[in-house]
Amino acid sequence: MKRQHLLAAAAAACFAAGFSVPALAQTAAELPPNAVPGKCYERVLIPEVMETYQERIVDSPERTEIRVIAAVFADKTEQVVIREGRTEYTTVAATYRTVTETVVIKPASFRFESVPARYETISERVLVREAYTMWKRGVPPAQRPTGPGMVKTLPTGEVLCLIEVPAEYAMVTRQVLVTPPREVRIEIPAETRVVTRQVIDQPARVDRREIAAEYGTVQTRVLVTPARTETYTIPATYKMVTKKRVTSQSRFEWREFICQTPPAPPPPAYIPPPPPKARYVTPARTACDDVVFSAVLVRDIQAALGVRRYYNGQQTGVFNTETSLALRRFQDENRLPPGINGATMRALGVPFTPSCRPAGERG
Repeated sequence: MKRQHLLAAAAAACFAAGFSVPALAQTAAELPPNAVPGKCYERVLIPEVMETYQERIVDSPERTEIRVIAAVFADKTEQVVIREGRTEYTTVAATYRTVTETVVIKPASFRFESVPARYETISERVLVREAYTMWKRGVPPAQRPTGPGMVKTLPTGEVLCLIEVPAEYAMVTRQVLVTPPREVRIEIPAETRVVTRQVIDQPARVDRREIAAEYGTVQTRVLVTPARTETYTIPATYKMVTKKRVTSQSRFEWREFICQTPPAPPPPAYIPPPPPKARYVTPARTACDDVVFSAVLVRDIQAALGVRRYYNGQQTGVFNTETSLALRRFQDENRLPPGINGATMRALGVPFTPSCRPAGERG
């Protein structure tokens, strides 16, 4: 209630100083808090305060890679029998018989064949850039559309909007090992030959001679270390980036300044209500007693009725039922004609604009 007294006094003071009522704030919430009658206030934009700080971010994330180590082979040299050793006999006056037998020309052996590794191509979704937030410029209030029914706000600063940018992903194609390379052993059967020879059936005299076996050198490739895969981890790398953040948002503040504002006129003297059963006689209306109706006028009426304890609602500028009843009660108790008229506005101390304005007269 004290604040409503101050608002009514400030409105009357501004009117007396030559200010128009529409120059006031649109709502009570936009008026200076704890205002003092006879003081002037200006609304000052306090800019936002920024600070710079260092932040450590991931430059390259940690990842795992697979390395294929090929098999290791070696050449092995070994000797094989080309022709076996034998014994030759020379018989004298001996009897012979024919013998058929199978001899080994080349013994059985084996070889290794390499079967290459088999790979498969796969695609996977990896993170390219994480989600982050960024500031975008909005539409300042001065550039917003206005029209009937829209409240005109005071000038404000620049508008910034914080939006979230989603993370970005990419498809990466890589090869994975399905079957490692391996060695397959292939058996080579021995080569034989059927020979027919004569042997002594009954020797007479034998000349014996030993013939040594013949050997040859053969090189074969053998597996020393089979192929294998190794998995190793590459650690993440980091870097320092410089960023800015808001430590104090921009805001509007009311500040007092020196002005030549005359003191507010005192409220009109209280006029006691008429005695019971007294009937009000409507006086003759003047030609300029009609009042131009507006939302500003209704708000001033609500403030003046609130100072006089007739009205307890909010000062919205809407002529609602509560305002109408409070105004009628004030008019009945002060013997004033009903309706919105100059006599009632003068009794309330509310400035108004008459519908006609004779020369030299002000409402």
